Amino acid sequence: MRHLNVRRFRRGTLGALALAMTLSACASAPSDDAGALSDGSEINDPLETVNRLVFSANLAVDTLVLQPVAVAYRDLMWPPIKNNVNNLLLNLRLPLTFVNAILQGNFDHAEQTASRFVSNMLLLWMGDVGGGEPQVEDFGQTLATWGVEDGGPYIMLPLLGPSNLRDGVGRVVDFFINPVNAIAADKVTLGITASGAVNSRSRNIEEVRDLQANSLDFYATVRSLYGQRRQAMILNSTDGSNQPAPTISIDAFSSIEEEASAN
Repeated sequence: MRHLNVRRFRRGTLGALALAMTLSACASAPSDDAGALSDGSEINDPLETVNRLVFSANLAVDTLVLQPVAVAYRDLMWPPIKNNVNNLLLNLRLPLTFVNAILQGNFDHAEQTASRFVSNMLLLWMGDVGGGEPQVEDFGQTLATWGVEDGGPYIMLPLLGPSNLRDGVGRVVDFFINPVNAIAADKVTLGITASGAVNSRSRNIEEVRDLQANSLDFYATVRSLYGQRRQAMILNSTDGSNQPAPTISIDAFSSIEEEASAN
């Protein structure tokens, strides 16, 4: 069983690297001080030179591969199908949120998440009974609730986008504790990953373009947005408010839920 899990993890990681996006910024970035968004000085970034090189490569992949596919999906796919795909992807994220809510000791949130998942299953994912954006939980947030408040150095992962040491570890743990990964075949996991990337990117094409065009230093803007986004998510996890964080999302794999009601 252990060898099977390791093999599945390797395949899933390779599939994600082959099909995932590098950058996804949600529509509602803070508007109070645009200059603050470009100031990433508060983030520990000792690997900035390497990170900037990876960031440039990520942007190239996004421009040449993911963005054209996302544009075609947005413009050609029948809207009801797009909504159903989005609802399905949202619901497939809920089991992982449930597990992390339990690990955080937030049993009320776990109960709400489980109820939402079951209700959506009864609708065959054709709708979402939640009536709004759910509070997402991942193992990076769980580590923060356990006292690992310092995320460590900022890291720009190839194709997977912004992260830090704590959240990078959280990604790996999330893969193994995600109930969907435990029961789904490798091809299904790969399909979910690819669909999630395209779905997420298709919802913020113009916003990402505007953000890039209006940023003096796009790398620093993305770095700052990532820090703000993660801090907001962690605060929601630690104070038990269960409120969606502000819709600042740089990571395609964590942005599905925040964008669920965008359209």
